[in-house]
Amino acid sequence: MRLAVVAAVCLSMVGLVVAADAHASIKMQTDIPAQGLGPALKTLAKDRGFQVVFRTEVVGDARTHGATGDLTTPEALTKLLEGTSLTYTFLDENTVTILPRAELESGSASDRKSGPTSGGAAQGGDNKEGQKSSSFRLAQVDQGSPQGAASVRATESSATAESPRLEEIIVTAQKREERLQDVPVPVTVLNADTLAENGKVLLTDYFSSVPGLNLQPSILGSTFLAIRGITTSGFTNPTVGVVVDDVPFTSSTSSFDSQEVPDIDPGDLSRVEVLRGPQGTLYGSNSMGGLIKFVTRDPSTDAFTGRVEAGTNDVYNGASPGFSFRGSGNVPLSDTTAIRVSAYTRQDPGYIDDPPTHSRGVNEAESYGGRAAFLWRPSEDFSLKVSALFQNTKALGSAMVVSAPGLGDLQQNFAPDSGGYDRTVQAYSALATYNAGPFRLTSVTGYSVNHTINTIDTASELGDLTQYGVPGVFDGFGVRGTVYVNNFNTEKLSQELRASASLGPWEFLVGGFYTRETDPGEETTVQAEDEITGRVVGVALNTRLVADASKFQEYAAFADVTYHVTDRFDVQVGGRESWDSESDAPQVSTGPFVPVLDGAASPFVSFAQSAKASTFTYLATPRFKITPDLMAYARFASGFRPGLPNSPSLIAEGAPASVAPDKTQDYELGLKGDFFEHTLSVDASAYYIDWKNIQIQLINQFGFAYGANGSAAKSEGFELSVTARPATGLTLSAWGAFDNAVLTKDFVNSPSYGRAGDRLPVSSRLSANMSVTQEFPLGTLATGFAGGELSYVGNRLGQFNGFEDAAMTIPLPREVFPGYAKLDLQAGVKKDLWKTLVYVNNVVDRRGVLNGGPTDLYLPNVTVYIQPRTVGLTVTRAF
Repeated sequence: MRLAVVAAVCLSMVGLVVAADAHASIKMQTDIPAQGLGPALKTLAKDRGFQVVFRTEVVGDARTHGATGDLTTPEALTKLLEGTSLTYTFLDENTVTILPRAELESGSASDRKSGPTSGGAAQGGDNKEGQKSSSFRLAQVDQGSPQGAASVRATESSATAESPRLEEIIVTAQKREERLQDVPVPVTVLNADTLAENGKVLLTDYFSSVPGLNLQPSILGSTFLAIRGITTSGFTNPTVGVVVDDVPFTSSTSSFDSQEVPDIDPGDLSRVEVLRGPQGTLYGSNSMGGLIKFVTRDPSTDAFTGRVEAGTNDVYNGASPGFSFRGSGNVPLSDTTAIRVSAYTRQDPGYIDDPPTHSRGVNEAESYGGRAAFLWRPSEDFSLKVSALFQNTKALGSAMVVSAPGLGDLQQNFAPDSGGYDRTVQAYSALATYNAGPFRLTSVTGYSVNHTINTIDTASELGDLTQYGVPGVFDGFGVRGTVYVNNFNTEKLSQELRASASLGPWEFLVGGFYTRETDPGEETTVQAEDEITGRVVGVALNTRLVADASKFQEYAAFADVTYHVTDRFDVQVGGRESWDSESDAPQVSTGPFVPVLDGAASPFVSFAQSAKASTFTYLATPRFKITPDLMAYARFASGFRPGLPNSPSLIAEGAPASVAPDKTQDYELGLKGDFFEHTLSVDASAYYIDWKNIQIQLINQFGFAYGANGSAAKSEGFELSVTARPATGLTLSAWGAFDNAVLTKDFVNSPSYGRAGDRLPVSSRLSANMSVTQEFPLGTLATGFAGGELSYVGNRLGQFNGFEDAAMTIPLPREVFPGYAKLDLQAGVKKDLWKTLVYVNNVVDRRGVLNGGPTDLYLPNVTVYIQPRTVGLTVTRAF
């Protein structure tokens, strides 16, 4: 049924495209809002299918009032340049250059075909440095790219468009549009179309493409993220923030499903931005290690565009092939309104077998969803965008591999249908902007629902209790299957109001933020099941909320100011004060396990607990532009995560009443630059992160986990990324990262073992990535391409363990996850608006370990690997 719905959507889009006029008239409806002049010029070039050439330092940080109406290309250019000291002239019928008005009037461009000049008055004289440079910025439409005119290249040229140039990337890492090379933050950008076409739809597929990012799927179905080693693993509050269009998505605390990181299908995205280092000033709590930012595509009133994609893939040891269908379309409804819709369905093949139950491909997963966004822009000064995203992913089994007699590669022996999950993501947002003179007011409202049901077979830990019971307490159920069912339903509301302005050499951003999240349906159940048939014979334990839902709230006020001391040197400072509180609702536990696990009669009611605190985070960033295309910066920033309460039963057994917030402080030097007329790009950073009062998960003498504050840790290292286009059609990229994330103080009087110098969990000390892509002509009508990516993830350690003896003298060994390398290859053909791609991921079929091992607390001898060798094909048609 879902396949039919998505196919109908895709066919409807194709029909609309065919009915649309393929060629615009001389006058075209134009709706470019006030923004930076560079991005506005690129938008116009994309919409009209021509090229715009300009020197980087000429356009610089200039802004435009926008262009709206039924306009010819010259009229649109004139409106965009109004109020600046710039004008334009035609180099040929398809190429326009932007240059200072005085330069044109002086005759330096007299050999060019001249067009109308800007209608605005000149704002001062020429840029002297600009007169010394002969490099130009080129914004051109990549006609063979997905989304037709939606993919824009920005390059520098002193000659012709055929010369090799690197793409310019625009990001919103600092909540405003900027060139990636101008942002004084280490940021990696992943193209969503590329991820989808190469079958990399989950974070586990592409995390190794990002410097400093590590990922560890939990045995209990969650996912731990770490950037630059800032994590202690376990079920503590998350250290990596996740936002969708600047709206916080995942939970802020471990009391909710905080580790359920959304695997948003790339078909609904424009790009993924990964910010490394603390981001507490602009993004608040839980970004103490960094931030993952999912950016969706905006509706546009410019033109109808669409894209359809179909794909299939097969995995080594797969039970059956997988498939995917995606469709999207942008529909202008009027001069002021537009809507963008997308839909997808996907089946990920299963490759784990369960011989005892005669099941193959038990981890096969199905996913479907869609997104709709509506834009209303009644004037140049006001716009409103509302959007809704829905995605559901379901699997009957897990991707865990068991090491046991009688089992081989990619096999397990769990109770039927255990290890599965059902995850539903809903994200709604409203973004309103209003320009009031020099001030820009922005309101971002978000509401999300993250509903997850996880199941796990815990027979290795509780099977004896379920089968035989405890003498004198209960008789047991006579079966060994013990399935733990987790049901979370986190609802999160957030509101941010901010104002920004540029007044002379000053840039301001001030605002306030509020979020409230609840978990009204939290429930856990331990079921006794027949390990062969899956028949449920009884409930050993059920824990659910008694009354009101658990609640987390955060209030914050923040400010960010940049002072431009000169055209080349500026200083950015910012601060944020956050007030947060968490209250856990009472829970009731019933079942025969209660006397064993809680030491009380059934039913057992736990009392409500709460925790609250306030935290200040800061940012200071001096930035110096050595040249227009080479920038050095220093960054001093901090981040935090809120505290949390422990349950009364754990407090009675010696746990602290609550866990205090912890904080990171980052000291960083960075360098970003483009060289050799933008054929070589370099991004380098060296950092030292001081982590104090760290939150850790500890295990008490009865085997139960609780939260506490540990001692201190640090993360120090460097990252270097290089991208080059040494020849037309050839792109080379490589990065390397070194990270030394270790404790700087011992755990004192702790049930878990940790000594100064011990490495923090999850993160690799060394990691690297390199890729190559070559395009080449296939006759006169088509273009071929081929490439590959080689990733290396170094060895990592598991979470901190306890001791083998009651005297706490013999520490349990920590799990070691060996390093591994993964090779991916791609090749394909582009012709007109068609693109066909064949890929092979994990070519040599490595068993890269992500989690598990003999010493795992909950499921010993269970391992989670990266996906085996996968071969796939995608066909894309853009309109």
